Amino acid sequence: MPQDHLLVRIQQLIDFSFILDFVKDQYNLFYGRRAKDPDMLFRLLFIQKLYNLSDERVIEETKVNLAYKWFVGLNPEDQLPDPSLLSLFRVHKIGAGEVESLLLEIVKQCVEKGIVKSSTIIIDATHTHSKHEASKPLQVLKHAAYRLQRSVKKQNPKMLKKLPVMPEFAGDCREKEIQALHYLAELGAAVEELVPDAEGALKQRLEETRKIVEDERLLAWKGVQSAIDPDARFGWKSSTDSFFGYKESIAITEDGIITALKVEPGNASDPKAFPDLMKQTKETGLVVKEVLADKAYGSFTNLKLLDKDGIVPTIKLNEMMLYGHQDEQREKFVYHKDSETVECPAGHHSIRKARMGPKDGNECQRLTFFFEIEKCKKCPLQAGCYKPGSNSKTYSVPVVPEFKQRAVEYHGSEEFKARYRMRYKVEQKNNELKTHHGLGTSRYSRGLLGMRIQAVLTAIAVNAKRMVKLTCPQIAH
Repeated sequence: MPQDHLLVRIQQLIDFSFILDFVKDQYNLFYGRRAKDPDMLFRLLFIQKLYNLSDERVIEETKVNLAYKWFVGLNPEDQLPDPSLLSLFRVHKIGAGEVESLLLEIVKQCVEKGIVKSSTIIIDATHTHSKHEASKPLQVLKHAAYRLQRSVKKQNPKMLKKLPVMPEFAGDCREKEIQALHYLAELGAAVEELVPDAEGALKQRLEETRKIVEDERLLAWKGVQSAIDPDARFGWKSSTDSFFGYKESIAITEDGIITALKVEPGNASDPKAFPDLMKQTKETGLVVKEVLADKAYGSFTNLKLLDKDGIVPTIKLNEMMLYGHQDEQREKFVYHKDSETVECPAGHHSIRKARMGPKDGNECQRLTFFFEIEKCKKCPLQAGCYKPGSNSKTYSVPVVPEFKQRAVEYHGSEEFKARYRMRYKVEQKNNELKTHHGLGTSRYSRGLLGMRIQAVLTAIAVNAKRMVKLTCPQIAH
């Protein structure tokens, strides 16, 4: 094998033996036939993601490509497994564990070998379209019923005659949807009664049916939109551009190594993934000194988390974080620091103050000033300030903690502007994952679990490429 071949360099850089420990609990040493080597199967999945191949294609390519065969540990004359075994290994062996820990092992090796030089991580989110088109509720229900019937037919064709027949749905669209939902529930109950110990594909179809029937959001056109991919959701790339599928929140080093990954349905909130990404990154052994992210991640809680660990937040702050709530009327109130009172537009001073809001430290408390209500009732300037009939008049200002104040000051500096421009690197990484390695569309039909497996395997392949590039820049990918 040529020493400058990409797979040769990956073999030299990465120890794939961690997969043996990861899947060991999924094999029985004493019963059944001897299993195919997990290391070989994992390497086939790695090649699949590295070169963006299907299960069938990676097996066909490996039959004739000596580099592939060498990498998976086979001799030229050795036979390759059936493509279906890759799917079984992916779902029942890899999917049985915490799949994100596979990425963790790769990043740990990067850190231990000194490949990662940067102490900065960049965070962003991207999306993956479900390969199954979103459907209207009636289509979802009919499709789920057909899939369940097919599974029953494959297992026992005679049993199909014992199941309730799908009726002709009548009435308007809403009435048809309700009738279809009732039929699907009836069908699922009948199958469960006939096959109480269902396994394999039939068990999966029954679980899908139960999930759809019990999800009250379906008929409200919210939530489940695909009988085949029930975990997929609608998300928004902008105020006018939506997608149906999943969202991947990604953390990378400034060197381009993916350190953490969180996969969620498409409607997930970006900032909530931030603590998990930081936690995963810390577990790799990487010392983080700076985080770059857009304003979706600039929440009070996230800034506080970074401040606790002494990490510089190069995060774009939104208007509310920068200025708080502002309006013309509020700007007319004046705070006097010596007397610690607030003067209203009519010249009246507050009579007392109190600190309000939660004390858990997860959001700003507010300093609230109270005015003498009898004066407000007679005030000629009460329009837009005091609501007639109210029992109190208050004015509140946020109690800004030091870490937020520091973040706001840094946000306006030239250093912040220069560092923030480095965010383009995570956007390039997202494009690489989707355009060259298939993360733009979901590949598997296992809902969120399948998407997590796909995303982690893709991230491992992309990290391997980057490791080679960082240690041996002259080798082409």
